[in-house]
Amino acid sequence: MCKARIKALSDKHASVRQQWRERSAYFHDEDTRYLKFLVPAGGRVLELGCGTGATLAALHPAYGVGVDFSAAMVAVARTQYPQHTFVAADIEASTWTATLDGPFDYIIIVDTIGSLDDCQATFTQLHACADRTRV
Repeated sequence: MCKARIKALSDKHASVRQQWRERSAYFHDEDTRYLKFLVPAGGRVLELGCGTGATLAALHPAYGVGVDFSAAMVAVARTQYPQHTFVAADIEASTWTATLDGPFDYIIIVDTIGSLDDCQATFTQLHACADRTRV
């Protein structure tokens, strides 16, 4: 599926994303449990492809930043989790890392890799905010 179509669907369904998460609660709970094992609470966490911010918030970071290319998803995230920072940006663009207050202890990418056109270029860009970061 092309990126433009994924973005359009994300924008369209942002307001009901939580309902879909609830319908597949077992899957999301298992993901969250594993991420909590890898990412201890209280760190500086960057989530790429954050959607509505539920995963980032569940990790209880001291400083959390979520990035998503859907402005509608980011708007929902900002409303639901105002204690964190959410940015609408395409993580494959070359300038988005300049807006971040890094470095981060952890960078998480959940269910986003398949939406990228060039994974290697995206990971290369992370060096700007990931000096000693666990991805």
